[in-house]
Amino acid sequence: MPHSGPPTRDNFASLLDARARAAAGPQSSGAPARRAGPVYAVDTSLESGPQSCDPMSATEALSRIYADERAHAMAPPPAASDRETIAKELRLDPQLTARELERIRREFALANHPDRVAALDRDLATRRMTLANMLIDQALQERRSARARG
Repeated sequence: MPHSGPPTRDNFASLLDARARAAAGPQSSGAPARRAGPVYAVDTSLESGPQSCDPMSATEALSRIYADERAHAMAPPPAASDRETIAKELRLDPQLTARELERIRREFALANHPDRVAALDRDLATRRMTLANMLIDQALQERRSARARG
């Protein structure tokens, strides 16, 4: 009766070794190939023709992706870092609910967080985030106080 359990590691490794030997083709000399350990090869012939990736094109593609991400992440924050300007940007209103204030906080952080700007603009972005968080925290505290009184 054939073995019905899961394949063992040795069977899998020998299958990969055999696949690598077959991919390497026939040896020109009759001497056996030297081997330092198991050989694992990826068969790229299964990829569809001209769309397969060679290392240079993959590296180039990653470079472009990272450059695009850096371009988006390095957008400078607005120059104003005073309390009144940030309050206007946040559009704080006494009628806003706690949920709306938290949404405003997240949106402001997405656009202004120090981790999302160039290194030279991080101090400004930190000041802006600190002020925005302070203003939103004050608005939330006012909501809690008004609920406790009313």
